[in-house]
Amino acid sequence: MNAPVAAAPEDDAGDKAAKQLRLRLYLGGQASWFISLGIQFVIFPYLVTQVLHEPAARVGIAQMSLMIPSLAFMLLGGTVADHGDARRILVRVHLFATLPPLVLALIFMTGNLTYGSLIVYALTMGTLGAFAIPARDGALTRVAGANIQRAVTLAMGVQMGSQLVGMLVAGLAAFTGTPALLIFQAVVMLAGFWASARLAPLPPTNTASAANRFVQIADGIKAAAQTPIVATVIALNFAVGLFYVGSFLVVLPLMLRDIYQSNDQGFTRDFAIINICFWGGTIIANLVLFRIGHIRHRGRIMMASLTSGLVILALFHFHMPFWLLCVLILWWGMGAGTTMTMGRTIVQVAASESHRARVLAAYQLGFSGGAPVGSLMMGLLVGWLGIFDAVLIPATIMVGILALLYFVTPIWSYRAESE
Repeated sequence: MNAPVAAAPEDDAGDKAAKQLRLRLYLGGQASWFISLGIQFVIFPYLVTQVLHEPAARVGIAQMSLMIPSLAFMLLGGTVADHGDARRILVRVHLFATLPPLVLALIFMTGNLTYGSLIVYALTMGTLGAFAIPARDGALTRVAGANIQRAVTLAMGVQMGSQLVGMLVAGLAAFTGTPALLIFQAVVMLAGFWASARLAPLPPTNTASAANRFVQIADGIKAAAQTPIVATVIALNFAVGLFYVGSFLVVLPLMLRDIYQSNDQGFTRDFAIINICFWGGTIIANLVLFRIGHIRHRGRIMMASLTSGLVILALFHFHMPFWLLCVLILWWGMGAGTTMTMGRTIVQVAASESHRARVLAAYQLGFSGGAPVGSLMMGLLVGWLGIFDAVLIPATIMVGILALLYFVTPIWSYRAESE
């Protein structure tokens, strides 16, 4: 009998190099998307609040428009990702996403910017994101290897760091002007198209046929609901989107305008600063998690982080100097980074490969589905109660939600074994 032939060292080295290149290209595409998103995160509310001077309710509606497509298309995006080539999907969405910022730059330069044009921009970018996110998330474990928590932490670090870079760039609006930033946003997205196009094909993980897309979507929802810890994390993610993200997107821009009297280009500077604090906090949290390594009690870490978030939200009830607001937002970002990484890791581990993109889409839908409703709610609450009293409503409700999750779900007792 012939003895097995050992792999040549050069073959192992070549395979390792190929895997590293694949991961770099994947992360390059992710960085491109989130640098663009970081620019959008600052420029879009600036256009709504400072250029068009819209009232609180319409600010909430505009922010909601960026996220509402997730309600309609995120589960469809997960289904398409499970049954299609993830690389091809990423190539297409990056290419299409270069167009909206270019069109918006042209509209701004010709003096034709309207509330309606911003809504169209928001709906278009939100729809593209609903297909990009499940394809990217579903491909992560195939691109990165076996250590899922480490891979998720690395990907989240790149995502948050890239958003931070985008916000820093957006803070230069006073020097570059808004059209130049929008054109740069398109160029960055084009770089992501190039990185995604260089990836090797990522064929479907589910080749089973189904009667139609609705059957496939229902199958993904069923797979998520049948795993108690996944269903719990999705429900918790919805609460985060509803009460935390909605507050962040609506309350903070209005605080800058109405409490701290930031105006015109000063708004983009100050809004960039608070976003840098928040996303800088998420990066710090992920660096710490990356250093710590495997964490067993992921659910307890999530609960602790969310508790710190409601305390910070309640503290916004008090008028404070801008520097103290930035410190609180840094703290809030650290909790948010921890929550996002732990939640995504739990879902990545629990989801089967054949349904992973759809289950991750359901997870993302919890976050993205709650955020637009929360944005609208906070816009109405601020208009009714004022900024300082409005923030107490979501903080109080989150106390009850976290208590309920502690007593009736497995999140506190959940323990992760080593991957």
